[in-house]
Amino acid sequence: MVPRTRTGMSADLVLHNVRIFTCDDGRQDAGLVAIRGDRILAVGPEHDLGLFAGTGVTLLDCAGATAIPGFNDAHCHPMSLAISLLTVDCSSPAVRSIPELQARIRERADRTTADCWIRATGFDEALLAEGRPPTRWELDGATSRHPVVLVHATGQSCVLNSAALQRAGICSSGPDGAGQGIRLDPDTGEPTGLVVGRQDRVARAIPPPDAGELERGMRQASLTCLAQGITSVQDTSWTNGWHQWQLWHRLVAAGAVGPRVSMMAGTESLRTFREAGLATGNGDRHLRLGAFKLALDESTGVPHPPRAEINELALVAHEAGFQLAFHVPDPWMLEVSLAAIAFVRRRCQRHAPGECDSPGFRLEHCIVCPPDVLGRLRASRATVVTQPAFMHRFGASYGEAAPPEQTGWFCPIASLRRHGIDVAFSSDAPLMGSNPFAGIQAAVTRQTDAGQALDLRQAVAARDALEMYTAGGARASLEGGDKGTIRAGMLADLALLDRDPTRLAAGELSGVKVLRTIVGGRILWEA
Repeated sequence: MVPRTRTGMSADLVLHNVRIFTCDDGRQDAGLVAIRGDRILAVGPEHDLGLFAGTGVTLLDCAGATAIPGFNDAHCHPMSLAISLLTVDCSSPAVRSIPELQARIRERADRTTADCWIRATGFDEALLAEGRPPTRWELDGATSRHPVVLVHATGQSCVLNSAALQRAGICSSGPDGAGQGIRLDPDTGEPTGLVVGRQDRVARAIPPPDAGELERGMRQASLTCLAQGITSVQDTSWTNGWHQWQLWHRLVAAGAVGPRVSMMAGTESLRTFREAGLATGNGDRHLRLGAFKLALDESTGVPHPPRAEINELALVAHEAGFQLAFHVPDPWMLEVSLAAIAFVRRRCQRHAPGECDSPGFRLEHCIVCPPDVLGRLRASRATVVTQPAFMHRFGASYGEAAPPEQTGWFCPIASLRRHGIDVAFSSDAPLMGSNPFAGIQAAVTRQTDAGQALDLRQAVAARDALEMYTAGGARASLEGGDKGTIRAGMLADLALLDRDPTRLAAGELSGVKVLRTIVGGRILWEA
């Protein structure tokens, strides 16, 4: 408890009759949290309530609810989430077949002006009855009056109808063949509509949402996050650049963004930010510049880019003052990223002998991690930012393909923790749903969507999963001194829950409800 002074304990908001999960020094079964301005003033027992009662103080009786630090989603794509909320939802279980997908697009077309683009998102052929993506002609069956783009759940491919192909200038076979990511019908040589990987012509053809649309989508995304207890998000899109940085500023100024935002700089934006004198940590408490996202595989479409190119880009970004975040989708990129971290450390120590003055390293995803890499991973002192909900969505397909002895390589959270490797949880929304409790339950149960358990030796306790989704996320963005725990002096970012997650059966975790979400001492959402 903060010592009482002669002037008293002036607070603006006091939460009392509340269970407190502090994330750093245990739980108090009943207590209070006093808030002044945007900071936590004091944490203490219920009988200290009289210290804070007074004129102008809001007393909130939490009726035994559980207070936790606000969730910090350490890897997500808020702009894409906002846009997805404006699109036709073609994800499972809402859509299970191509006719159901056509019906959803047709319904949107019936209330959309002809020739206007229709955006649909979330489809996954593995979850459709047909086991394949739809063709351009099947999308034409939904509407031929509108150009349609249907984006895969992973964001790595899309399907265009005939009108959209024409707008993109993809009208026949020839130089735009399968080698360019444009799939052709083997009999006719005509484009099927499926486009895999990055295609600039497609990106140029699809008009971006206008300012009003994007703000409307961001307000919806913000409310979605706040309703799930998320008080901070880290935008990890490799396409982020100066335009997105300015766009975030406009959205925050318009009041469209409730959670705090840390925006990574994308792979191709380093020079722009460096020339502007900006690097990791610039900004303010609501919007700050995060790490440099080193994702040459995503930006070039080459799954295994040259090691030397990765090393040099990492060094330049490090010397510009950026934290480095490596895109690690597979064991090959994990090996390359660890080598790049070692390269950066060696080079900077040549100029400044001793410990490398690094703003930190992150490994994004790191979903498959062989045990023989754990020692080097620990030595790198990098934070693993992973998505435990991937076990539910992708665990079954991994389990079918991997030998039994390798099932524990998939999201090996317990092994990472035992080796002293810092871990932060995240959602990768909108690829996955943004609800943190889906990820927490997956980390505890390690169950796939088919009910299969993936090596329960890698399971973690609910309290550890909570810590990785709160304090872990704050540490990953180098903000652990400001948020992620409930104690005096920290930012007053909290979520009030209807139940204590640490006292529930594993299968009940995804059902925990958020009652209120507080950001900077202000109640921004309540049920």
